[in-house]
Amino acid sequence: MLALALAKPRVEKRAQLDLFGGSAGGTPLDPLLATLLRQGGASWVRTVDAIDDAIGILRANDVTAEMLERIAKGKGVAAARANTLAVAMRALDEALARANMRDERVVGAALAKALASTKPATIADVVAARELRARFILAWDASDLAWWRVLDDKLGSARIVLPSFERARDPTRERDPFETLAEAVTRGLDAPIESDPIPMVLGDLAGGPSSAPERVRLFRASDPVAQARAVTRLVEEALAGGARVERIAIACPSADERSLAPLRRALEDAGIVAFEARGAPAADASVVATALLALEIATRTERELVAWLLRSGYVDTRRLLGDDARPIASALERNATASGADARERLVATAKAPAVGSLFDVIAAFRKARTRRERAAAARTMWTELGLGARAGLGGRATFAQDEAPTGVARAQRLAIARDARAWEALLGAIDLYESAADAAGDLDEPIDDEVFRLEIIALLEAASARPGAGRAGAVRIARLADTGGEVLDLLVVLDANEGTLPRDVRSDALVSDSLAALLARARGEDATNASTISRARELGALALAAAEAKEVVLVALAEDGSGATLAPASVVDVLARTGVPIGSPPSAETGSRSSADVELRAARERAREAFFLDPARKTSDLVADLRAHPELAPILAERTGAESALAVTALERFAKCPFMGYADVILSARETERQMEIPDPREEGNVGHAALAAAFLATRALWPIRPRPDDSILAKGLAAADAVLEKEAAGHAPLRAVMRLRARESVRAVLLRAIEDDEWDFALAEQAFEPRTRDGVWPPFTIGEGDARVVLRGKIDRIDRAHDGSRVRVLDYKRSKNAVRSAASGLGETALQVPLYARVATKQLGIPATGGYAVMQPRDIAMEGKPSARASQKIDDLVASGEIEKRCLAVVTSARAGLLAPLPAKETECQRCSASGACRKPRFAMAPLDENEEEAP
Repeated sequence: MLALALAKPRVEKRAQLDLFGGSAGGTPLDPLLATLLRQGGASWVRTVDAIDDAIGILRANDVTAEMLERIAKGKGVAAARANTLAVAMRALDEALARANMRDERVVGAALAKALASTKPATIADVVAARELRARFILAWDASDLAWWRVLDDKLGSARIVLPSFERARDPTRERDPFETLAEAVTRGLDAPIESDPIPMVLGDLAGGPSSAPERVRLFRASDPVAQARAVTRLVEEALAGGARVERIAIACPSADERSLAPLRRALEDAGIVAFEARGAPAADASVVATALLALEIATRTERELVAWLLRSGYVDTRRLLGDDARPIASALERNATASGADARERLVATAKAPAVGSLFDVIAAFRKARTRRERAAAARTMWTELGLGARAGLGGRATFAQDEAPTGVARAQRLAIARDARAWEALLGAIDLYESAADAAGDLDEPIDDEVFRLEIIALLEAASARPGAGRAGAVRIARLADTGGEVLDLLVVLDANEGTLPRDVRSDALVSDSLAALLARARGEDATNASTISRARELGALALAAAEAKEVVLVALAEDGSGATLAPASVVDVLARTGVPIGSPPSAETGSRSSADVELRAARERAREAFFLDPARKTSDLVADLRAHPELAPILAERTGAESALAVTALERFAKCPFMGYADVILSARETERQMEIPDPREEGNVGHAALAAAFLATRALWPIRPRPDDSILAKGLAAADAVLEKEAAGHAPLRAVMRLRARESVRAVLLRAIEDDEWDFALAEQAFEPRTRDGVWPPFTIGEGDARVVLRGKIDRIDRAHDGSRVRVLDYKRSKNAVRSAASGLGETALQVPLYARVATKQLGIPATGGYAVMQPRDIAMEGKPSARASQKIDDLVASGEIEKRCLAVVTSARAGLLAPLPAKETECQRCSASGACRKPRFAMAPLDENEEEAP
């Protein structure tokens, strides 16, 4: 792929690529693809990858550029694609020729030509034989068959031996995979082949039963993690039973990291040494991922990426930032991107730390590079300045000073250090290979896009992860399915035995379409073959061949993939199950000697907590936060619920809405981290709106009692004060923050106009706090009850108005919409406690009667709002005058202090907005329990 990428300039000079059939008769080619080629980036890399795969398919089938050019003279989509591939193939060959290299995929055709021009005696001397047998090789392509056909002509006896099933021929049944392969190879050789029968351990893979079902086991795992644990347990059992470690193979139909990553972890945790024929991709190692992230940040300096880099542990933050790295990372995560003239200034302003500028300078130096040579050198320099290579594994070096065998954390640290060291060497090796390949092709000084450079390095890392076969000695092998065929194994475990994976449902290539393949076959005087059918037959044949020599074969199918999507078992699993092989539950890695009383206790607790929500009676216990059985917790609960330190009124409301919600927030301090996103969320918009409203009313405080009321002056002065706050509070780099500022300003205007129209009330106070801290203008905390029933409350009142005649006051609580007002009004005295309590506080501090209400902030809702609800107003007055609100507060607090903290919300809708949702173990959905007259299905 890299060689084709290096050929990009030649491709663009020769012709624009057209993948979509838009070039008929020399007319302009597809503009979309032409744009992608000009812009480069990830789109270009994906395009190169697709074209390279297509060229590989064509060369495996002995298709040359000349053949493609002849087809390209026609019309239609297939002709256009033939032209695309011919241009790319020519450009690739030219690039390789300049570097004195050759595409390894043309070796078959080159070997056929060389053999054709060589005397038979010379060939016999070179191979040291006059008869050859290729036994049980399934992957025969046209180019391979071409040189084998010449070899047979020269020696007179070069035969291909394919496996076949031990059974009588029956022309009426469906062809099995080996028969499909034999037909294709025979057609390619234009000569008969030999066959060697093997047992049908997995059946004939076309619907027939197994000839040795006692050697086969089928399991269904819930997800990749459960599959990894089950496979680990199977390997442990095999080793304990005397199996040789080198005769245990774990076959993967595809290199899917969603299955391989958990398998690696499970084997490591069990102390089982495993060897991967392909190797774990170095790009997945933490230190390499950090290095690649630094390349990305260099051209896309986003605050959250920089924070992740600082927290990675691989960056020498002390040298770059001193001791402020952690606060800087927190500030970058918490604050929205600030305004600034350039990326450096924005990053410094967001972190509020000039030291972060030095970090930016180190990373941004990569941005100045243009050519491949410059980018490779700049990447090395940046990684060195960041300290990545030196910091890899630094924190765990003490584990190597221990003489005893490492276990637990120490062992995990050693493994992590080893992985980092190997991955870092692979990264530096990839950079060296990248430079040498580009230099050989004469493109080292060619300008390249930064993203293309990063993706090309990743491609080299993934391609270089293969390991030599000798490395598998003394270890359990993780290999491709095709690499296990023909070996004698004590245990063969096949992962991901699901439809579409085993065997893979290989479709026609996007570029080498069925129509193009048909044209190529017709040009060569052949019948068009179904590539998907041949590929499927090879996959199934490899599975049958591997199973034939294994003492035990285990197929594990997944019920769900890593994202939760449901998966169906492969057809071979279905056939085996229908013909008598049972599908069992996979063995657990925690069973037997690995079982733990702690694990069993935790599982029982989790089951009990989930069962609480399935029981309509809601029977409480200490497992669902009913803590009455633990009197030693009473002092803690009392202290945290206002017996000593003041309890926020908003926290008190959480206890009233759901005891567990209050428990999680107040007792456990399990609160959501408040982060400012680039696009403001409703919470931030509400906070900014509250601050702007407070500034507007406080700036016009002296004007409200005047009659006639100076409307224009109040509006002008109030909006000016709000603008000053909005400019400061809502400033940021994201353009949508300006939209939020305008929307908040409109809210201030609407609230001011509504207050101006109300001559009965004059503004008095805004954001009035009552709390233990003594400051100017702050009221003392509000205390309810005495002795053990005492609760101290704190809070902040959004707005207080005084009647124009001075006879009473009114407290107002801002709500974002009229729906929020209706919701609060419906829970007055039960779950909505703020406004009545605030009225009691105002009465105590100002010495005059108080009432309360809600004020809508949305301009649209204010315009449609009528008179306040008389019922809600009367309810508030009754709660304040009678003291019932204080009784309700004491009841809520007393219940919490007694330990009644079970997840029993006043309304089920509270769960939709609860930040602790799920911590109470409430399922996302729950099936209704069976009625007494219903029977559970077998």
